[in-house]
Amino acid sequence: MTVKKINYFLLLLFPALITGCLKNSASTNENTINTPQGNFTGNFTLIHKSSKGTLDTAYATITLAMNGTNYVVSGDTTTIQAPSNGTFSADGSIITFVDATVTKRTPLNTPKKHLNGPFLYTYSGPNLHIYGASDTLSYDYKLTGF
Repeated sequence: MTVKKINYFLLLLFPALITGCLKNSASTNENTINTPQGNFTGNFTLIHKSSKGTLDTAYATITLAMNGTNYVVSGDTTTIQAPSNGTFSADGSIITFVDATVTKRTPLNTPKKHLNGPFLYTYSGPNLHIYGASDTLSYDYKLTGF
């Protein structure tokens, strides 16, 4: 009788073990990265901290076109923002730009800043916010889709 009870118990336990081991399908929305696409315009703010600790702030209105994995920066590129183009990738919190106009000979601290390298970003609907900082510089792009 005990062998029958054990077999009966195992027979009841087997479906529970199988369903517990099945892989749950992830929702298609869980792994979706909200990658910016389209045309954006807005303010680029550059804040420079001098060696004396004072902050200098400069502004430019720029346009950023993002199509697939390509981007182009245009607009007011006469003072602090360099015109640039290249490719980008995004992972949901970091967006990395690879500016094709930057070469090995491009000085790191040029008066006009290239949209190049990794930045933090948020993107919700039409609003795109790209930002980052180094020891003495703070970059802030507040853009809206159009």
